[in-house]
Amino acid sequence: MRKYLCLVLIALWLPAVQAAEPAPAALASDVTLPQLLELVKNYSPALQAERSQVAMAEADLMTAQTFSNPSVAYTHKRGEQETTLSQEIPLFGQRGSRIASARSGVEAARAQLRLVYAQALQEAARDFMSLLVAQEREQRWRDAQGDLESAFRIVEGQVQAGARSRYDLARLEVERASLDAQLAQAQAETLQVSARLAASVGAPAWRPRAAGAIVTDWSAPSFETLWPQARERLPAVRAALAQQTFAEKQLEAERRQAYPTPTFTVGQLNNGEGRSAQYGVAVSIPLFDRNQGPIARAAAEADGMRLRSRAIVLAAEGELRRTTEQLERRRQLAERFQKEGLSMVPRLRQMAQDSYTLGRGTILDLVDAIQAVAEKRNSYLDLLEGVLQAEVDVRVASGELGGDLSD
Repeated sequence: MRKYLCLVLIALWLPAVQAAEPAPAALASDVTLPQLLELVKNYSPALQAERSQVAMAEADLMTAQTFSNPSVAYTHKRGEQETTLSQEIPLFGQRGSRIASARSGVEAARAQLRLVYAQALQEAARDFMSLLVAQEREQRWRDAQGDLESAFRIVEGQVQAGARSRYDLARLEVERASLDAQLAQAQAETLQVSARLAASVGAPAWRPRAAGAIVTDWSAPSFETLWPQARERLPAVRAALAQQTFAEKQLEAERRQAYPTPTFTVGQLNNGEGRSAQYGVAVSIPLFDRNQGPIARAAAEADGMRLRSRAIVLAAEGELRRTTEQLERRRQLAERFQKEGLSMVPRLRQMAQDSYTLGRGTILDLVDAIQAVAEKRNSYLDLLEGVLQAEVDVRVASGELGGDLSD
């Protein structure tokens, strides 16, 4: 019976250790942005590690809610036996202040978890946009190879007809090798970004592909519209305010700790004269140690957290201003480049091919046209990637991304 009782006590007192949930073994090769963000929410190693901080704060709350254990003393002398029972009773609000401090610590840990969650979503969303653009860039280099193959057939026909020298074919072979290298580099970039996405969900063997089209028609409201809501829901601001509240509660707990905690004692004395009951109380005299050091440290921590919270709010305001302005500038630049830089690309390629076919252009003109088309398209992709990244930054800076994590 004693053995089973010990097992029950061990089961009650030992903390339950919950293993982190691993990422599923079979993941789809194509993933959309909402699907990726859901995977990050459920399987991110960084989030799983941060959740342990919440569990630790909840354990601190359990500690604060627990009363101190009573003590029993038994003394036996010749002709005398004494038994006493002592219990500390915090009469001056020490336990209540400890509980309030521990609860604010739990809220601070949860706020920090939401902040880590928002940062994980931001990194995953930025990597997703980079992967989407990398895949498109890879396709553009394949299109350039297709343009080169079309030009190769034209040049080959000209050489066979005796209108051109074999130098033109050799020059295209050199350009083909260059395009192959560019395509290989684009493929390596795609794999690198895909590997980063896999690591963000704890599945390093996964090589996802971003599903969806490059769309940049999201119109962000102005800073004046976004800031009032962002100030209330931004994880960074909420985490700073929660840490400030925690520091203030700790200061109150340290001040309460300066009050003495009386120890009440009841006992019984048996001797030759008979049996008698004993009652007593013991209180420490706060003559030298009045908890000055911990109170001063907690006060400095609370002042520092108030200043830090203000700095974080100002930084968040500046970040939202920066991201909204940057998004607008990048969108305007991409639209202008599309109208002025890309509108002539198909015509430029066709004009170069026609000019070479009619004998008016050289092989260098044709190669330059193919290179210019590829470079213009990839330059536009760089601008589109900047717009996509700026959209993600605005969504994060406004608190829109990362606010769906429940406690």
